[in-house]
Amino acid sequence: MPISRAYNSGSIVYFQNDKDVEEVYVLQKGRVMLISTALDTGEEIKEDVQVGEFFGVRSSVGKYVREETAQVLGPTQLLVFKMPEFEQFVLKNTRLIMKMLRVFSKELRNIHRQVRETLKVGAARDPSYELMNVAESFHRHGSMDHAVYAYQKYLEHYPGGIYSARSSDLMEMAQNGSVFPYGYASLDSVSGTGTQDFSSGFGIDDGGMSETAGGGISDKFYNAMSLFGRGEYQEALNEYSEILTQEPSSSEEEEITGKTYFEKGRCELKLKQLDSASASFTHYVKNYSDGEFVKESVYQLAVISEAKGNQDRARSLYMKVATMKPADSITTEAKKRLERLS
Repeated sequence: MPISRAYNSGSIVYFQNDKDVEEVYVLQKGRVMLISTALDTGEEIKEDVQVGEFFGVRSSVGKYVREETAQVLGPTQLLVFKMPEFEQFVLKNTRLIMKMLRVFSKELRNIHRQVRETLKVGAARDPSYELMNVAESFHRHGSMDHAVYAYQKYLEHYPGGIYSARSSDLMEMAQNGSVFPYGYASLDSVSGTGTQDFSSGFGIDDGGMSETAGGGISDKFYNAMSLFGRGEYQEALNEYSEILTQEPSSSEEEEITGKTYFEKGRCELKLKQLDSASASFTHYVKNYSDGEFVKESVYQLAVISEAKGNQDRARSLYMKVATMKPADSITTEAKKRLERLS
């Protein structure tokens, strides 16, 4: 029979590369963080285990070393199965088998994608094309402030670029609150292959080529925005996290670093990493009190509080949002949620 085991805050259930893989765990109450290393970037990845979830399964089933470190955060209770007990339990729960197969299949696809990216399989991206693509994605989805910001950045970085006239026209529409025009020519039809403008991100003269915008903060930020726009939230989160390890070297990069905390929170929210998202939005509000996303950050903090069952805090934050200027769609949504909670 499985046993219930209590852990104190800070305890380690097992370490990455441990060879003792005879136990499988279920989180009954408390909090466990799985800490591993990304295959493609080498970065540290942290993942919260949800109450009722199994962990330590893959290494136990496959009889290989632990893939991550499992650390306890706060008083925690785990249900611990020995492998024979777990096998018997699984055989009696076919739905659990199917769920595990879906999880393993998804993770295998992610590993294949990461390997392809690590080996740089596929065509190189054109940064000017990607930046315009980001701007237009925001515009199409009605996120006018983000669209205007991206259009402006395109014009700053590529003033003579192939999309400069297009960017100016669309930016004016977004500033006026006009939706993306129906039937507007696609970016590919303008650029052909989407790569004519590739050299714009580099310093090129008769003497050759010297990279000036390959892996800087701004490039990573626009790439992350593009990934987010395509729904690749974990990949975008990895990029935003990388930005926050770099020291800004200009006022523009300092501004981007501030926006990164907000965008990182949005990714974490999409990935249902509520505690991490809350920390990102809180950092933005506290450290960038005059930033353009303060109101939306407070709103997202209210949404997180509501999702976690803290209705009093949620009501307080929604009330704060409802009084913040200017009155806009966020104000309306905050009032609706406040009315529902009341």
